[in-house]
Amino acid sequence: MPLRLVIKNATPEELSRGIAAAESVFEGSGISYEDSMNGMLAIELWDMKGFPEGEAPSEEKQAAASVWFLAERAACEACCAGWPEEKVVRHRALAVGPGEPKVKTLNPTTWPERQKLYPAVIERLETAAGPDRQLDIDICYVMGWVNEPGTPEEAAKLGLPYLTSNLAEVAQITQKSLQGWTIEIEQDPCDARIIDPERDEDDDNRSVAAWRSLDGRLYMDRPPANTAIALTLAAMRLQADSFSEQAW
Repeated sequence: MPLRLVIKNATPEELSRGIAAAESVFEGSGISYEDSMNGMLAIELWDMKGFPEGEAPSEEKQAAASVWFLAERAACEACCAGWPEEKVVRHRALAVGPGEPKVKTLNPTTWPERQKLYPAVIERLETAAGPDRQLDIDICYVMGWVNEPGTPEEAAKLGLPYLTSNLAEVAQITQKSLQGWTIEIEQDPCDARIIDPERDEDDDNRSVAAWRSLDGRLYMDRPPANTAIALTLAAMRLQADSFSEQAW
C-alpha cells in the first residue's frame, strides 16, 4: 500500500510534496516504510502496556521506528511550508493505505459541499419518477465533474451525460471507470447490479445494486423508474465509502 499524508486543508500539491519528503527519508535510511511503520507500532503497543520490563521492542525495531518519526516530521514540514505557525501539523499525519478518493481530489475546493449533498442525491435517485435533467447536472456536480451547480439549460450547453434517461451512456461511463467489473441490468422490474469478479463471496462491499442485492436484500421499497436511473444509482451507491468521513 502507498504512503499517505492526512493533513486537513492541505492541497493535493502540498500533500504530494510532503509524501515526497517522507519517501526521501526512507530511501536515505535504507529502511522500507513498511518495516519502519511496524517498528513504530511495536513501540506504541509497548507504550500502551505501560513500558513493561522485558517486553521492549528489539533495537532493530526501535531504529526502524525512529526513521518513521523522522519521515513524518519531514513530510509535515514540507507539506505545511509557508503556513501560519498555529496551523502547522507536526505529528500523527503519516500513514499507509489507499489515498484520498478520486471524487474528492477531482475538485478539492468544492468537496465539503459535495460531500454533504451526496445523501440527498441518492434519495432523489431512489424516488425519481423518470428522466430529470436537473438531477443529471446535480450528480455531475457531486461527482466533481463540473465546478459548480447548474441548471438543465447549462447541462445541455456543457453536453453533460443523460444519467437518468440514457442507459447506453451510463453503461459506457460505468464500464470505463470500472474496467473488469460486471454490470447486470434487469428491465422489469428495473434494477442494476455492479459486481467485482475478484470479490470474495462474503464481501458485500465489492458488489452493489440499485434495488435488490445479490442476497435478496432490498435497498428501497420500490425499484427505480428506469434502467438508466437504476445503473446510475448502483454506481453512486458504490461511491458511498468515498463520501464517508471514515474513508480517510
